[in-house]
Amino acid sequence: MANKRNTGFRPASEVCGRIPIFRFPVDASSGTALYVGDVVANNAAGSVRPAAANAGVTAAGVCVAVYDSDGRPCGSQDSSVSTPNVLTASTAGYADVALALPGAIFRANFGATYTPTAADIFGSVDHVATAGDATVHRSNHVLGGAGGINTEAQFQILGLVNDGNNAWGTYAEVYVRFLESCWGQVNPTVGV
Repeated sequence: MANKRNTGFRPASEVCGRIPIFRFPVDASSGTALYVGDVVANNAAGSVRPAAANAGVTAAGVCVAVYDSDGRPCGSQDSSVSTPNVLTASTAGYADVALALPGAIFRANFGATYTPTAADIFGSVDHVATAGDATVHRSNHVLGGAGGINTEAQFQILGLVNDGNNAWGTYAEVYVRFLESCWGQVNPTVGV
């Protein structure tokens, strides 16, 4: 059975327990909509924004909730942002971020640009920062990219998510940890 195409990053609480979540401001200078599941990067004045592909040491973590400028959940009845799970582009608000601290483990899917195998465990890979899906209100951030598995990329693959509907191949869902983030992690030296 083929893997289901899923997108967006999620904290893997079943593996590492609760990952600390902090609320950060998102300022209106971000011209990209922020979706739940997006990898986020630090921005000016203590705010966050959707991360560009291979955000490197500016990555702060993964967005798990979005709020309007009054702190109301986006899409809720009295929110100034009508779309659930999305803070629209150029709109000030807030984002709850699961922090990319050392030891934090996340779940993520590969996109169609790279087909992973078990041999990729412990390898590293960057993320692809495609704009979110405005129809289903879901992040389109995935693992992969034209570079495939690298020796010094943003995420380390820890293993396949054990699910009867998940296997190595296109769209495989894996456990990852940030190798690069604004919390001081740096890629290990190759060959050590």
